[in-house]
Amino acid sequence: MYLYIYDSFLSEPKYSGLLSSVERRITDLDIKGKIARLSILKNTKELILDAVKNGYTTIVAVGDDQTFAKIINVIAPLDVTFGVIPSDAKSSIARVLGIPPRELACDVLAARSVKKLDLGKINNYYFLNAAEIQNAKVSINCNGYEVMPTTTRNTVRISNIISATDAVKSNPTDGILEAIITPISTRLFMHHALHPTVLPFTKIRIHTDEEGGASILTDEHTILKTPAVVEIAPKQLRIIVGTNRLFD
Repeated sequence: MYLYIYDSFLSEPKYSGLLSSVERRITDLDIKGKIARLSILKNTKELILDAVKNGYTTIVAVGDDQTFAKIINVIAPLDVTFGVIPSDAKSSIARVLGIPPRELACDVLAARSVKKLDLGKINNYYFLNAAEIQNAKVSINCNGYEVMPTTTRNTVRISNIISATDAVKSNPTDGILEAIITPISTRLFMHHALHPTVLPFTKIRIHTDEEGGASILTDEHTILKTPAVVEIAPKQLRIIVGTNRLFD
């Protein structure tokens, strides 16, 4: 059975046409299910756990990348299949998965090509796309070695899936994460990214001596703090993908 979860921002009147089109298409394709609408009064985790107890085996998130990130972190430990319907064409996660926007995504759901993807895990928090630290003096411990950014301005990106801005093309099925450490130089009030260091890994530890720890932004949604253990969770997410996905 399908559970369709609409993010709270879709309650705005401008999205009514989109939702009507999606609902007509899932009816035409005979993949109807229960619709749940998120709000500040609803606990997402409780909603999903109750649905799974009641026999729902496919959880479909309708919204944007933040919607998908929020729900992935809940369903990662569960025995369910995940699907996405992007509310627009801006979703980087949907692009990698080969999912077209709006009601066109319903055809991919109906075709039901399922892959098992790796997830990243920071302490007890899962992420699909990437986690990023900016301009922090952090130390990364991996296999007995310690690596640190060489400049005050820098980015440390933990990558699991392909991004147009990544120095490497990460693969969410290879059982490996990449730490991409990019120093940034400042000259004449201009910032220039220098050649990055790429560290493939399955488990690292990140810490800093800075008071309060360094902030880690995961999937552009949740901010975590160091110290942190970052590791791969192989084949953790069962997800419906399209034929135009950017990985095998």
